[in-house]
Amino acid sequence: MSAGRKGKGADAEALLGEAQDIFVQGAGKISAALLGMINRVGGQIYALLFLSDEPLSLDDIAERLSVSKSNVSVNIRMLEDYGLVRKVWIRGSRKDYYAAERVYPRKVIRDFLEKIRASLTDAITTIERTRAKVTEAKVALEGASRDRAQFILDQLNLIGLFYYAADRFVEDFFAGRPIDIELLRRAIMNPEDFSGRAPRRRGGPAWGQNT
Repeated sequence: MSAGRKGKGADAEALLGEAQDIFVQGAGKISAALLGMINRVGGQIYALLFLSDEPLSLDDIAERLSVSKSNVSVNIRMLEDYGLVRKVWIRGSRKDYYAAERVYPRKVIRDFLEKIRASLTDAITTIERTRAKVTEAKVALEGASRDRAQFILDQLNLIGLFYYAADRFVEDFFAGRPIDIELLRRAIMNPEDFSGRAPRRRGGPAWGQNT
């Protein structure tokens, strides 16, 4: 092989390594910010194994990610619990090796969606409790104070459009019903389109009713 081809090959290997680093670092950020139950290092470990064509040991992973072996060990156990990685036996080695599961397990996806579902429920409960108190107070208020109460109700109704639409979206998903993505899009991008006919939460009145 000529020196020129060797040089190009080395450059390509370096470029491939940079590409893997981008994926690993990005996966760590996404895991911590989006999934929640998998931290940054856990996300990086899974991403590293996912792009690896051969199993890696704890030492290999620690070296590649520049983290302690104990940190890798803790996160590997967590990833095993979620069914994201599996231990692999390598003939002639006493080390523990690991490989990524290539199919994203239902447990991780379901836990992620359940987390969103719980957050939506908490948000809606908070908004409804606030709205009930303001509505009660508004009855006895007059003038500027009554106007201020109405302003607060209007703001609660506005933010409620998004949460009710998102809640219905998630509930339809879990129930296996057709998902109305247009409803969620309009609640986010054009809430004024509803003009008093806000999304209706299943089993409840339309948002903003009886203000």
